[in-house]
Amino acid sequence: MGVPRGDKEGYARQTLENFRLFGAPHVAILTSDPGLGPYGAVDVGGYVQVLLLAMQAHGLAAIAQAAPANYSALVKHELEIPQERLMVCGVSFGYEDTEHPANSYRTSRAQLAQAVRFVDA
Repeated sequence: MGVPRGDKEGYARQTLENFRLFGAPHVAILTSDPGLGPYGAVDVGGYVQVLLLAMQAHGLAAIAQAAPANYSALVKHELEIPQERLMVCGVSFGYEDTEHPANSYRTSRAQLAQAVRFVDA
């Protein structure tokens, strides 16, 4: 995103973009019942994937964001979400801004063999 390695101030500025929702006008906050444990987060993850695909199919750009969950107590207070809910993530969305630097940033991905182990049954 144009921040050189070791540039702490630049990194801090870029990190703040998470909390500005990368300029998106809307955010959906996804929560789970804490009684579901990690399975609730798995369910939310599946829901997020379908939500992102549906938004794209309707011409919207969206990004799932874990960063807002770091401030879940504040977010839940401001949005009147019950404090007992587990905040999993946010999904920021709106019409794509093709000029925003985040929309041209690409990361590398691990090879499948580095991330998955297949075992014969």
